[in-house]
Amino acid sequence: MQTGISSMLLAELIEVTYKTAWLINHKLRYAIQVRDEARPLQGDLQLYGDFYARPSMNRPSDPLEYRDQPAVAGASINSDNGQIAELKIKRLSPAEFNRRAFGIASFGGFLWRHVVEDRTGNRQIEIVKIADGDGVTQLGAAWRGAIRWLARTFGGIGPKHLQAYLDEYCFRVNVGADGFNTLLQQCGRTRTITQPELVRKRRNVRSVRWTGLANLKTRFVHVS
Repeated sequence: MQTGISSMLLAELIEVTYKTAWLINHKLRYAIQVRDEARPLQGDLQLYGDFYARPSMNRPSDPLEYRDQPAVAGASINSDNGQIAELKIKRLSPAEFNRRAFGIASFGGFLWRHVVEDRTGNRQIEIVKIADGDGVTQLGAAWRGAIRWLARTFGGIGPKHLQAYLDEYCFRVNVGADGFNTLLQQCGRTRTITQPELVRKRRNVRSVRWTGLANLKTRFVHVS
């Protein structure tokens, strides 16, 4: 879990069945997701919206949700140095976006679910692109890193468990070199989950109240 490993390779390395290796990996991802739910973003934010898909695997008969997976990369920004303090990449439902265009309304679901409500009215939210005049943005680099990692390590991920893999990637970015110790401690605090639960359940995040656009005092900054 220091760099990520496919269940097929893990099964070969520790000489277990693929099913057992898959269960090990996803129990660890479940612990990561429980930690993620308890750590909503705070302070000033940057947001980036994009689509994850596996075009080579698509068929014309596949429903839209299997062909385009809208997601938002969001980050708390360190006020001292302007760097990412905490990263999240979360899927959106197809109903929450306009195809190939992310407006402010498309980020509402992300803010409502994954960000602590700002009661001061001083929060700034910057909507960025993958690159600007200075090169690739921080969130653009994080998004590209996630896509490359999913492709290189797993050959791409289908929609059912995509969120678990995105959370694993963000966990590794957020904890850095202390990943093993943090994960070990988190596993000790997380209840056991069974294989049927993992197969059946799509993990959702806790509901953190967001006041909505009508009452939003936050200043959005659009970067061209």
